[in-house]
Amino acid sequence: MVSDFNCPYCFTLNEWIERLGRSEQVRWVGIEHRPTLPLDGENTAEDSVLFSTEVSDVQERAPEMAPLSARTWVNSNAAVLLQNAVEDEFPHLAPRLRARIFRSYWREGLLISKDEVLHQIREDLGIPELETEEEYLEELTGWWTEELDRIPCMLAPTGLVHLGLQTFGAVKSFLDSAIHYSSVGPGCRGSDLKT
Repeated sequence: MVSDFNCPYCFTLNEWIERLGRSEQVRWVGIEHRPTLPLDGENTAEDSVLFSTEVSDVQERAPEMAPLSARTWVNSNAAVLLQNAVEDEFPHLAPRLRARIFRSYWREGLLISKDEVLHQIREDLGIPELETEEEYLEELTGWWTEELDRIPCMLAPTGLVHLGLQTFGAVKSFLDSAIHYSSVGPGCRGSDLKT
């Protein structure tokens, strides 16, 4: 799943994945879709309007997500770097971390751009301090901008792509088909069909 913590559509998708019990089967790839956002949550008038529009759209399409406590966009760089590092180093802790960061921002209204907020989340989950790689994030963000330019998106090992926030049913269907490792079952062979 390609995602950013300050995107309400990504938050909703992550909550749906959690509700389906599939979060441990999903590899999260964090990108910054708005890297110029300030750390303090001071948004331009244009950004504020877009933020409100996206939040309203999510609450209309997924009313179970309401109310959302975040009031402005904040820079997600530090949160994304932390999550990407944990995805690589401690994958068993990654689903809990991403749910906690998303909920801290969207449910509790915490500024996930602040080091002290992320430090507390990391400590609460027993995650040791990690080195983060800005170059890795730049590489991912560049790839995303060139290839997809829409979040959230999910990419299946089979090559299937699920772009944007669709419906809960569509997400379930995609995950059911994308994360399906079946053994070889019975079937007809070509030699059986010859007469």
